[in-house]
Amino acid sequence: MTVHHGLLLVNKPIGCTSHDVVAQVRKIFKTKEVGHSGTLDPLASGLMVLLIGEATKLSSYITEGDKSYQVDVKLGLETDTLDITGNVLFEKPVCSTIEEIIETAAHLHGEMELPIPLFSAKKIDGKKLYEYARENIEVEIPRKKMKFWNIENRSADRRISFELSCSKGSFIRSWVKLLGDRLGCGATMSGLVRTSSHKQKLADAIDLETLKLSLNPENFLVSMNEALPDVKQLKVKGQDFNLLRNGQISHDLRSRLIIVFNPETDQYIQVTDASAKLVALIGLETGKGFRIKRVFN
Repeated sequence: MTVHHGLLLVNKPIGCTSHDVVAQVRKIFKTKEVGHSGTLDPLASGLMVLLIGEATKLSSYITEGDKSYQVDVKLGLETDTLDITGNVLFEKPVCSTIEEIIETAAHLHGEMELPIPLFSAKKIDGKKLYEYARENIEVEIPRKKMKFWNIENRSADRRISFELSCSKGSFIRSWVKLLGDRLGCGATMSGLVRTSSHKQKLADAIDLETLKLSLNPENFLVSMNEALPDVKQLKVKGQDFNLLRNGQISHDLRSRLIIVFNPETDQYIQVTDASAKLVALIGLETGKGFRIKRVFN
């Protein structure tokens, strides 16, 4: 049986869980080696980056990337989950004009420390926050540094909507709550679409139904050497390649790494074989020199 490796960009529909998407892709590709680079709640839709086969080894490198979303906001109420699926905590009249709403949202950028949503998978003392919430156990809500930028108004036909980018681990629901607090009327997230993850775009994603009907689903995979487009590449062959596959960096390869590696901007270098297949990731460790971070089979 042929084993396939690479990234799969899926447009997750509203209503299913991220686990559901992974389970379906495992069936389609007939492999258990499927991971993803960030969960989407059932309420949310949009880009999920799945990692298949050897590409699962890239998970930690891809999940570090920034993400972008389009979020729909319902003003005048707040729920316990901070989204439209939760129980309403309060309702208030909305006194702000659309211009005031847009201006307020535009100022909610930069790094800030915000409370993590109670209904989230963040663990406190080994227990997930949403488990405390469902068992009605009081717990101190932790705060976290989050960063938001590129906030653009997408509101139309009485629907309040914004597009924005955020750092890894930021909660869009926390940003929506902050908007409601600043406007004095409360707010809850009524819709969410992930439009990008790391360097991957929703426009390049495929929906699950199309994938299921495809006779060659592997044609939709992004090759591993294209998964990290901003990372420099070096090709190796012969003895350099053989040593690398055995966990060693040859003298010649080390010399080439010294020339191309910039400690100020580079975290690691991609090394490929003569046919451009990804062989390894090599990084620089303080006091230790170049070290192999990952080897791919």
